[in-house]
Amino acid sequence: MKQNFTRPGGIWVFALAFVVLVCFGIQSASAQNTVSGTVTDDVGPLSGASVVVKGTTVGAVADFDGNYTIDVPEDATTLVFSYVGYSAQEVLIEGRSTINVILTEDAQALSEVVVVGYGTQRKADLTGAVGSIGAAEIISKPITSPDQVLAGTISGVNITNRSGDPGAPISVRIRGIGTPGVNDPLWVIDGVPIVQTTNITVNTSSTTDSNPLAGLNPNDIESIDVLKDAASAAIYGARAANGVIIVTTKRGKSGEARVTYDGYASVATVRDNIDVLNVQQFIDIQGQLGRDLSQFSGQPNVDWQDAIFRDGFVQSHNVAVSGGNENANYFISGGYFDNEGIEPSQDFERFSFKANSDIKVGKHLRFGESILISQTDRTTQSEGAFFAGFNSALNAPYFQIFNPDGPLGYNQETAENLGGARGINYVFRNDLRTQSTTVRNRKVLGNFYGEVNIIEGLKFRTSLGLDYNVARGEYLQSDISYDGNDRQSLLVSSRPEELTLTTAATLSYDKTFGGDHNISAIFGFEQTKFRFDKVRLQGRNLFNPNFAGSGTTVAGANEGDIWTLQGWLGRLSYNYKGKYLMTANIRRDATSRFAEENRDGIFPSVSAGWRISQEDFFPQSDAIDDIKLRVGWGQSGNQFTGLNFAFLSALNNNIFYVIGDGQTPVLAPAPTSFANADLKWETSTQLDIGLDASFMKGKLTGTFDYYKKTTDDVLLGLPIPFVSGFFLPADANIGQIENSGIELAINWSDEIGDFKYSIGGNLTTVKNEVTSLGQIPDIISGIGGNQTHRTVVGESLGHFYGYKTDGLYQTAAEASAAPTDAFSSGAEPGDIRFVDVNGDGQIDASDRTFLGSPFPGFFYGFNIQAEYKGFDFSAVLRGVGDQQVYNSARINLENLRASNNSNFSTQIFSRWTGEGTTNSSSSPRLTLSDPNDNDRFSDRWVEDAGYLRIQNISIGYSISPEKLKSWTNNFVTRMRFYIGAQNLATFTNYSGYDPEVGRTQSFQKGDFTLASGQDGGQSPLPRIVQLGWSVNFN
Repeated sequence: MKQNFTRPGGIWVFALAFVVLVCFGIQSASAQNTVSGTVTDDVGPLSGASVVVKGTTVGAVADFDGNYTIDVPEDATTLVFSYVGYSAQEVLIEGRSTINVILTEDAQALSEVVVVGYGTQRKADLTGAVGSIGAAEIISKPITSPDQVLAGTISGVNITNRSGDPGAPISVRIRGIGTPGVNDPLWVIDGVPIVQTTNITVNTSSTTDSNPLAGLNPNDIESIDVLKDAASAAIYGARAANGVIIVTTKRGKSGEARVTYDGYASVATVRDNIDVLNVQQFIDIQGQLGRDLSQFSGQPNVDWQDAIFRDGFVQSHNVAVSGGNENANYFISGGYFDNEGIEPSQDFERFSFKANSDIKVGKHLRFGESILISQTDRTTQSEGAFFAGFNSALNAPYFQIFNPDGPLGYNQETAENLGGARGINYVFRNDLRTQSTTVRNRKVLGNFYGEVNIIEGLKFRTSLGLDYNVARGEYLQSDISYDGNDRQSLLVSSRPEELTLTTAATLSYDKTFGGDHNISAIFGFEQTKFRFDKVRLQGRNLFNPNFAGSGTTVAGANEGDIWTLQGWLGRLSYNYKGKYLMTANIRRDATSRFAEENRDGIFPSVSAGWRISQEDFFPQSDAIDDIKLRVGWGQSGNQFTGLNFAFLSALNNNIFYVIGDGQTPVLAPAPTSFANADLKWETSTQLDIGLDASFMKGKLTGTFDYYKKTTDDVLLGLPIPFVSGFFLPADANIGQIENSGIELAINWSDEIGDFKYSIGGNLTTVKNEVTSLGQIPDIISGIGGNQTHRTVVGESLGHFYGYKTDGLYQTAAEASAAPTDAFSSGAEPGDIRFVDVNGDGQIDASDRTFLGSPFPGFFYGFNIQAEYKGFDFSAVLRGVGDQQVYNSARINLENLRASNNSNFSTQIFSRWTGEGTTNSSSSPRLTLSDPNDNDRFSDRWVEDAGYLRIQNISIGYSISPEKLKSWTNNFVTRMRFYIGAQNLATFTNYSGYDPEVGRTQSFQKGDFTLASGQDGGQSPLPRIVQLGWSVNFN
């Protein structure tokens, strides 16, 4: 098998040709004047500040000392100075040859320069769909990882927390779902692409998912830029089909050392519990179901949810030091974060260290590094104790938690001595002395670069990036029994280790000709190598509870994975007077994940922008600053389709054969799937048409995008008969899925005296449609073997599929006239009326139909910021709509059969008790045997899960610099105190704990995307109230 797909030595041939072409194209400019000077802030020089002749593309960049020199046309009147994180400043030239400028910090100015693939670009010159947020929108929020801050802030990006368990993975989706497989975007942190692997097997039957981004301290982030369309993301090739998110961390600035401290303390609480019956209500209802529990009358009521949930404590402390001079700059930070979850079995702790520096050697050479070292420790719910808060609510309310004579002081009672009612002591079960699941992950993420300025405008850059993770996962079960049954001690220890190495070399060129024509280009080569190894050891009946090998029964296993991706990349941009903009990207990737004949792929994109407001025919108005039209087209790939080397036949090593006349089975491997050398990556083709506008000197800004994304060669499993001897479907690239919609973002900002404010909103719509399944008529899927979802051409991916209902039968006459029902032995008054969808006079499986989608049809956000003298206020609200959730937790709470020994929701009081009492399909009669099968999967259990949430809100006060200077002799330059909240309130009609948590209960990747949106009662998102402070020192 070939290991080298492409020979990187060819880059030098291209580089030489590139330089020759550039030099050949240099032209003499028209008559010009030279202006020079220094760009600084209130501390020192601003290396890298941009200087542009207003209305043209003529520009220069300040050096390490903040010095710049620019040749300006004779008719030029104004220079525009800008720098990331600072307010742009316009200065009249007025015949001067020296102009020095001092820029002031402005969080809003971060949006003026954005990071794109392998470079940066002025927002005004963008031709693709890119969304950005800066450090001011990230810092001081009680978040575990950087992906959480995207919630509600950028159009086209939807965030879903899988549970309230701190450190759990978070679902990030850009412009919807494009595949049944992996839909995660590519994250690039300081130039290093991140391979997101989250599953660590630490118990006997399942995996513990962790957030691969949780090791990064959000306080270290300078900006997050989201490449949403293929025109922007195609330069990342085979990994960009789901979009690209680029994270840039903070770097030092020239000047004296600055020391900052940011910290907060928070309390996390459960917003709402599920209302269940008290002791007497439970005894009465169970009596109507034929279970006599009168002997428990008068017993004290136990609030099991209150016993499981607790008030969590969240704290964060960060110290950073930054500074520099004309030859070097540095940024160093250390952070500590701890989030005690709302259940005793939940905790997440992080220690982090960050170091970034840039060093200048002479006039032409620069090198530097970005290094992150972190350790995260996560304690999560143990095997068998998932959703402890909800499951404990099902207990009989007279079941007591504690018993001074019981093990560890807990009650061991079960259904046998509770009158047949349910009794599982989840408080006991969640005690870390009985069982615990812990995951420790140590991460080193680094990027080391060197850069040479060959000639003016021409740079060569090479870099080495690494992402090293080593984890230790342990599931420990003691021999203490929570239910009175004998059990052995058990330790499952897992040691996964993964290393990603990324090497890159790029040649970039940026030059303005004749004052009007700007050309920028980049060409490069990149290689990523990934290696994964894991050793797993399991021991039972332990002599030493800290060592799995001390068990009387010991078993072990190991596994590994390796792949390589190599790619050539290029981009060419042309800019005429800032009026006509064009960009073309291309990437050729080759991956070892597929067979040799399908390793290569080419991913092109083109985009253009027209600043129509600069045309002579456009009506001139003081109210209109800028209007730009954009259009882009491109292709990108998804190489993470199925397992690595999935084109080969899989083997099962645990197959027994009986050979000949022998009776002894022989253990030997056997193939379980067909080989398919034609497997390849999924390819997404995307069209984007956009408009950017600014009015009233930037007070009102807006962006509109229409997008259409078609994913071809979607990987699906072709069913094959078991007679073939294969157990698994045959993977094939046969599907096609289409997403389309609009994005709208509007912002208004203004000043009224000392009062400054901005109000913004964004809206995204997503229409998802399966346009081809190849030879497959449909795909029926579900969790736990249930048939709850369907994928079929013409509908959305993985939609809910079941029976429609039409109220309740009120009279015996109505019930006797019911259609024949294949699942009913006879309807009676108070039973659910199921709809005969196909009109054939009977209810059967063919009447199942579309019941809604677990993926939102639209989502939106609102952002508010205000300042008045020393006070500041900010708020982020977000919501989703046109989406449903299968509330499977309600089945246990509202199952009105005699076999149900669990506690009930108080909704049972709304049940049908006679003609006319209710016609709601959610409240049928109480029945001993449910002969009508009222509990079958239907729209009774599928709820509208739209919501509006107050995501973040804070009010702060900053002491004036004058007072601080006087009080501290200029030792303290800034001091701010604030109070804030996260998940303060949620407005929804959903009856479960949390509509967001329930929306993507997908504990594994792959076809669980086809069975999303099931709420089994997982831990809800807590309400967090925080008190914080921030101090800057000289």
